[in-house]
Amino acid sequence: MIFPKGEIVHQNLSTEYTGVPELLSTLNSNSFAGIVEVELPGTKGFFFVNGGEVVSALIEEGDGRGQLAGQDAVQNLLVLSAESDGILNVYRLAPNQVEFVISTLKAEMIFRGLSTDFVRLDRFLQKLEGEKHTGFIDLFTKKNKLMGTLFLRDGELEDLYVPSESGDSSFFERQAIPTFLEDIIRQGGIFNVYKSAPNGFSKLETTLPTEELNEEQTVEACTEPTAGQADDTVPEVEVNGIAPEQAAEKNGDLRKEALLIVQEVLAKVEKFVDGFSHEGIFLRAFKRALIEESDTYPFLDPFADQFDYGEGRISLDDETEFEQFVVGIAESFSLTLSHLRKEFPKNMALPPKLKTDLDSLFQRYHDVVKRSGIEPVPVLFK
Repeated sequence: MIFPKGEIVHQNLSTEYTGVPELLSTLNSNSFAGIVEVELPGTKGFFFVNGGEVVSALIEEGDGRGQLAGQDAVQNLLVLSAESDGILNVYRLAPNQVEFVISTLKAEMIFRGLSTDFVRLDRFLQKLEGEKHTGFIDLFTKKNKLMGTLFLRDGELEDLYVPSESGDSSFFERQAIPTFLEDIIRQGGIFNVYKSAPNGFSKLETTLPTEELNEEQTVEACTEPTAGQADDTVPEVEVNGIAPEQAAEKNGDLRKEALLIVQEVLAKVEKFVDGFSHEGIFLRAFKRALIEESDTYPFLDPFADQFDYGEGRISLDDETEFEQFVVGIAESFSLTLSHLRKEFPKNMALPPKLKTDLDSLFQRYHDVVKRSGIEPVPVLFK
């Protein structure tokens, strides 16, 4: 992992002659803020020091770069430093910059691979400001070269980290951020967005087992599968850990039945669009539409944690009103298709089988929503 090095205070100190506990004690007496890098055989570690106190640590081991971070890493790194000969490097940073570096250790990725071709970076940053977002954004060229990292606190752009060609890195003052953003917007790029978790804990993603779906719920290829090629199935919508089809059959829950239909529509269209172009193009257009519609339909806001779609699966918070979902998802889906039309040939047509399947799903969706009492019924496809 590459960290902003800041100002070099000590370099190439041998652990044979410099005890790590003694060095940390000296830094404590000076209220030091920065990073102590420990290079050991097969292992690299970092102590993060702020106000003289060791506030966290990171250990990276082997070529696979297995990691251990936090207070457990502090004790383990002290033991490793005492057992093996190594090299110490000490770098000074501003206290807030130490906090930013530590935030990268305990962050949750909430957006991956957003493209400036689809998402206006300036408007996206305005949205993060309104959300009081705390975290960071990694920005890459279209050839996947890191251009820099923007750090935000409560929605405000606080600092900028840019790696140099030599592999070293520096923090730039806030005055450099506008120029950096102008360059990104002009050149275009890809960015990942992270949310720093409170108290050092990040949200854990869990994968729950799902049962096989019946034939009606199978996502079929635009053409018939070839020999040896497995059919792809649509994952079940999970609401509070309950498969929606089972819940719908048991409770007559029209909400879950509608969610299942929308999920199947999205999965089928995603498979066709990505197969026609390249993987991820549908999801980027859909995420863009969700962001643009979230001012009108707040549950679509990715930071609200109420609605999500990915890997063919929908999740929806129980507190979201069904009517809001029905209208909001219809507007978002139509807007997604509008964005995609600009990227594809005008004469592009859906395969007959896919068109038939979608027409059938749209009719089922119309019937389910109508039975729920919502009038008029918003259409998924305009």
